[in-house]
Amino acid sequence: MDRTGIARRIGRVLMVLAIAVTAGSVTSPGTAYARHGDGAAIALGIIGGALAGAAIASNPPRYYPAPPTYYYPYAPPVYSVAPAPVYSYAPPPAAYYTPVPYYGTER
Repeated sequence: MDRTGIARRIGRVLMVLAIAVTAGSVTSPGTAYARHGDGAAIALGIIGGALAGAAIASNPPRYYPAPPTYYYPYAPPVYSVAPAPVYSYAPPPAAYYTPVPYYGTER
């Protein structure tokens, strides 16, 4: 057995022992009528909180798998043909002006 396994086993035994002592002191009827103050209760609460925190913190971290990655395929390529280049020059169309209508005599 390696040293970390022995240390864990000793830590668990000490934890069970501390819980047993705490449970025994809580269930004994003489402490309820001691009337010496709340110092012992506060001390036991601090010790119990420290032991519980040590027990929670001593657990090895759990490694969770990575979240699933979703596969979004790329859009299909768009094939388009560019218009053919124009190599000739055509002059712009000639301007065409409509004649002004004549409605009678001119003065």
